[in-house]
Amino acid sequence: MSKIDALWKQRFQQYLVDVRRYTKYILNDHIKLVLIFAIGGLAYYYQQWLSTLTPAFPSAVVIAILMGLILTMGQIQTFLKRPDLVFLLPLETKLQPYFIKSFWFTFTIQLYILLFATGAAAPLHVKVMHDSYSNVFVFFLLLLILKVVNLGMSWWAVWFEEKWAKWTDYIVRFFLNAVFTYFLFSHAYVLFTGVVAVIMIALAIYYRSLTKRKPIKWEKLIDLEEKRMGYFYRLANLFTDVPQVKERIKRRRYLDWLVARIPFRQSATYHYLYTRTFLRSGDYLSLLVRLTVMGGFLIVAAPFQYGNIVVVLFVVYMTGFQLLPLWKQHKQILWLSLYPVEAKERKKAFLDVWKKALYVQILVLAIAVAFSNIVAALLSVAAGAVFIHLFVHAYVNKKLT
Repeated sequence: MSKIDALWKQRFQQYLVDVRRYTKYILNDHIKLVLIFAIGGLAYYYQQWLSTLTPAFPSAVVIAILMGLILTMGQIQTFLKRPDLVFLLPLETKLQPYFIKSFWFTFTIQLYILLFATGAAAPLHVKVMHDSYSNVFVFFLLLLILKVVNLGMSWWAVWFEEKWAKWTDYIVRFFLNAVFTYFLFSHAYVLFTGVVAVIMIALAIYYRSLTKRKPIKWEKLIDLEEKRMGYFYRLANLFTDVPQVKERIKRRRYLDWLVARIPFRQSATYHYLYTRTFLRSGDYLSLLVRLTVMGGFLIVAAPFQYGNIVVVLFVVYMTGFQLLPLWKQHKQILWLSLYPVEAKERKKAFLDVWKKALYVQILVLAIAVAFSNIVAALLSVAAGAVFIHLFVHAYVNKKLT
């Protein structure tokens, strides 16, 4: 037992060392300043938006969707490594204390996420429903209990072999979590909330019965752990070199027409390389899509009129900053030095691909802005173009060495 506890502490301490090592690069003074202004601006506009709401606004539905996602998401962080598949296999029957510690560690992390989300949703609920913050605190405690149930179910769902079972589990739990939250925040009859809670507990017991006395799913748990840490390492790799990052390639045949438009000539060598790398390698394309969707959703859901220009510039800044590692994507490949192309062509090609990605993002966000204010949309395009020009000359050129 003591050896198992010591193993978990060792893995936990190593995890903290890795997180602290790279977090200092992620949360540098530059990013902290941007986050302070971003959080302050969002808080201000959120407060202004709340003042415009009426009792007819479906606050319970919005909160239910938000909490449903947060309650449903989350996997137990086990700190398992690939060699454990061999060296810990003889101790499989004695590892329950190890996984229990991992469970409560994960719950602690999820507690802070749920607390932050509840804190953000509380003013909305109080404004629309004319409720008290003390009731919101009681709701938070009930949601914490529901989070424990969800973490348990996500742990047992690891043993499900069918591919469709994962999505079925996620959809069913999201639906039940959202309904439970809706009944809470809409002041529905307490019996309705109780029935949903009983269904969740019964479903958790059923999950437990299906996986009882089954061997540990070593490979799946290790894959999940590597995937989880991979997200963190790829984020850190945007700010510094991380040797643990594993490259991921996605074919994306449906985007081949973009590469086909590049002229077949020697001067376009690097343009072809960076375009194909952007579309297929790493998370560059998905990063662009995610940030654009998030920015567009923020603009449409809470229109800030001319304040949307600031939102567009902030999203473009975050995207442009995180796309810069594309420049060093192939730095370890010596064959590139044999290309009969001048070095300035490489820089020119990178900036061309980088700018085009940001201009596309600006146009998409401007369309979202146009739904509330056409003039603000036009100003967003102009401000975005000026920002990219200044960003290149003041910051990007210094990094392309």
